[in-house]
Amino acid sequence: MTMCTMQQMVNVPKRVWLCMLVIFAVGTFAGCALPPSMTMEALRTAITSGETAPDADDRLLVVDVRKSNDFIMGHIKDALSVPLGMIAQGTDPLYTNGYDEVSTTASTLLADSWLAHILINQLVNDFVSTYENSRIVFYGANLAEGILAAQIAQKIGYQNVSFLAGDYSIWSAQYGSDTEQYYSGIESVDASEGSFIMTGYINNTNFENVSTRGTHHCLVYHGGGLHNSGLLQVDMAPFCFQELLTYLGVSPDGNMADGIYFGDMDEWGSKYPDGEQIEFTVSWEGVSKFYALNEIFEEKPSEFQPDPLSFETVGIESRIGGTRDSNLNWNPGCIFCWYACVCGITSNAKANENTWFGDGGIYDVINFPDDTRNYYAGRYYPRMDILPDEGEAIKVKVTIAE
Repeated sequence: MTMCTMQQMVNVPKRVWLCMLVIFAVGTFAGCALPPSMTMEALRTAITSGETAPDADDRLLVVDVRKSNDFIMGHIKDALSVPLGMIAQGTDPLYTNGYDEVSTTASTLLADSWLAHILINQLVNDFVSTYENSRIVFYGANLAEGILAAQIAQKIGYQNVSFLAGDYSIWSAQYGSDTEQYYSGIESVDASEGSFIMTGYINNTNFENVSTRGTHHCLVYHGGGLHNSGLLQVDMAPFCFQELLTYLGVSPDGNMADGIYFGDMDEWGSKYPDGEQIEFTVSWEGVSKFYALNEIFEEKPSEFQPDPLSFETVGIESRIGGTRDSNLNWNPGCIFCWYACVCGITSNAKANENTWFGDGGIYDVINFPDDTRNYYAGRYYPRMDILPDEGEAIKVKVTIAE
């Protein structure tokens, strides 16, 4: 990572330079070390050379700590969205205890920091990586936000962080061609219609199973911890999916979780999501329409259904679950789950977890990790006579239904 030299500092805009002097003085007085900085020229070089791209080796993570709405309206190319107000209370980092609390005292582990969880949500969750050693440069609406975010990351335990010697308004004025709108994985947005189109592809890591069997998961972010369990992979992270819907006017409220807490199965097994309704349709090269989910998935008895003769269809109705934070807590990658879910951003208001159990499913990967009833007891089967083949590109249109 390239840090500021004295010569480079001469080229920093005057108001930024003055702000840095003030912050340096305050930080020194308070006994806080000022993190290293990166010039805007150095960051632009990194972007144009491909260092910040999602598929780059040893990727430089560019992290925007402004509010989600500001990020959506414009941000530095390849940036991740991590709102400053979500990762700290004042100067103290926020942590999760993994069950019912996000606070400054819930933990002290880097893996439990809310910063780590929001980063993982937009990167790849293998239940091991925390990106502790990643190169990260923070920026905000002003210089102070970028510096504070970098200091918080250092407190948490991140080893290789810096702040951008400039803010977004300066960057956009100088390097407008290296800015983007919305989020990664978005092809287009129609705000007047209340819709957007996500890019994605047909599962290519567990195709044999998810193309022939019913699962719990329908639309899954390709970097999520449970991405193997869904046929339709999308390139948009769940956090970003929820924030864009909120930006378009959808209430994030729902009944499936209270923050990160959702109780035990006795509490949520019988629930159905009660948030706003969201419609998903899917298209791909060679077809002239977007297909509704009930056109490309067939509802029929699970392969583990104990009494197929008594089976009754219930349908599909996707609704917001109020689960943004519980999704961040577990990071499964779930965008839409076939059964009412405490982690999926949206899930089915027609089939809940008791329906899953009735279909012959179980939840016991600890005692029975190889029991396929944990994964393939679903009633919604893909119609591969219509859908494209393994690894082929798809588009998913998301529309606010009400």
